[in-house]
Amino acid sequence: MIGPDVDHEVARAQASLARLEGRRDALRSRREELTREVELAKGRLAVKDEVESFIEAVHGSASRRSLSAFETLLTALVQEVLPGEKPVALDLSTERGLASLDICVRRADGTLEDVLEDNGGALTNVIGMALRLIAVVKADVARFLALDEADCWIAPDRVSSFYKVLEDGAARLGVQCLAVSHHDLSQFSGTFHIARIVGEPVSGVHVQSTDTSTAWGDAQPGLRFVRLVNVQVYEDATLHLSPGVNALIGPNNRGKSTFIRALRAVFYGEARDSLVRAGAKAASVEIGVAGRRVLRFTRQPRRSPVNIWSLHEADGSIVEEQGMRYETGGRNVPDWVADLIRIRKVEDLDVHIAHQKFPVFLLGETASRRSAVLSIGQEAGYIRDMLVIHRERCRRDNDLVRNGERELIALGETLEGMNDLDELKGRLSAIGKRAGDLKDASMQLQRLQQRTSQLADLHGRLDQARARAGITATLPDAEQLINLTRLAERSRERRRIGERVIGLSHDLVLGKARVAALQSLPEALPTLENTASAQNMLKRMTDLQNASRIARSRIAQADEGLSSLQGEMAQFMEETGGLCPTCGSPVKPENLLDHHAHSSHSITPSERLTA
Repeated sequence: MIGPDVDHEVARAQASLARLEGRRDALRSRREELTREVELAKGRLAVKDEVESFIEAVHGSASRRSLSAFETLLTALVQEVLPGEKPVALDLSTERGLASLDICVRRADGTLEDVLEDNGGALTNVIGMALRLIAVVKADVARFLALDEADCWIAPDRVSSFYKVLEDGAARLGVQCLAVSHHDLSQFSGTFHIARIVGEPVSGVHVQSTDTSTAWGDAQPGLRFVRLVNVQVYEDATLHLSPGVNALIGPNNRGKSTFIRALRAVFYGEARDSLVRAGAKAASVEIGVAGRRVLRFTRQPRRSPVNIWSLHEADGSIVEEQGMRYETGGRNVPDWVADLIRIRKVEDLDVHIAHQKFPVFLLGETASRRSAVLSIGQEAGYIRDMLVIHRERCRRDNDLVRNGERELIALGETLEGMNDLDELKGRLSAIGKRAGDLKDASMQLQRLQQRTSQLADLHGRLDQARARAGITATLPDAEQLINLTRLAERSRERRRIGERVIGLSHDLVLGKARVAALQSLPEALPTLENTASAQNMLKRMTDLQNASRIARSRIAQADEGLSSLQGEMAQFMEETGGLCPTCGSPVKPENLLDHHAHSSHSITPSERLTA
């Protein structure tokens, strides 16, 4: 018989084949996709050098356009401050795939001189100041510039021109400036906001500065004031700042550069314990910013944290926005300070706040770094990013071609081993159909076996029916059977009467015993007040005696009928050969009518049910 195991195995084989077909299709798709990717990668690699040359050419063109504008601006600034000075020339080249920029001046014969190495400090100062303005504008930072004694190398008669250029450039570019100088800049310009350092270090110095709050809009970016509390020589001094150019003037060694050092401490993290005024426990720098808020920096020696930056509302409370509390301690400037005020180092250069001891800006850096700082504009930056992306893509394409060809070989070998799947699928389909035919034949055979078993059972029953029919044929006619049945019923009735007679006999014996007991009683009976019970008893005894006589008569009649019936049954058994006329089993005359006493010995329950 073909059972469910065959169907299960065929189903498993079909499922396995389906998985293999799915894997084959996936491998074919992967091979097609990978082939296309490898071909595209080879195509890109074939034009790699041309694309890189094009991007570099575009980058050079963009850089030259910017540098042409820078050359014109720098030359104009230099000629304004230093008339007759040679024009500025920016020489752009490429080193190791990176733009390289040399800042020079052009001689009359066309040759170039390095600004820092081949020229004086005045030219260096002017170009350095101009480069700071360019870097502040080109970078995505706050437009704020602080210069500490930037005029120190310029001839006194040219200082006014220097600050005139600074004022004009700041106004055109929207840059807030703070210029620290020992020159009286009030005589050079009437638009400068002038603050003065007055007093002596021994008796104490302070700042004379007019309030500039009316010059500011509430949301206008920029620094409103710088307040120093216990910072070096200052116990409490405030320097008010305007949106334009501000000048802090005073004699040498009076504490002008202290404000520059305070700004570098706040925004660059360059703070030392020497910033704290002698005898004080801590120093603080407060800077007014947009929204009437105050940025506070605290230096507290021998405590942790040693530096604390915090942002305060106008009422003095610390600002809390979007679940963040603007108060941070440590040695490094918190990110939120640079994000909110946007005064930070650019390419690790102090673009915003110049150091008095290092006035040269950018000129002492490498040629590639100078190019990077001056190419902070979006156009040049995008082109540099394009070149980096192109080179990275070429590297990935090389990896793709190398690894992809290996994978294609492996895929081809794997797919070659799956060429027989279609043939296997046809064979498995034929096997499945054959299994279905075998299953149908097995079910037909099973039905035939059931029919055979039923026929054998019917033959057995037919034999039994024939045997019963033979026995039934020898039975007397129906009238005789009716008479036998009637006699049997009479016999059962006699038996019931006999059982009742026996019971009455027991009652009669008891009655006689009672009578004897009564007869032994004295004749002179005591007078009874109530004789009803005794009379009832005598009446009952009389009734019992009468019933006993009737029962004896009936028993005698039953015995006569029983004897006659037993004779008839014995004669009937002789006629049937000692077999029961209904079940055909051997039987005695006395238990002929008791069917259960002899039928279980010869006929099964199923035969009795059939009979």
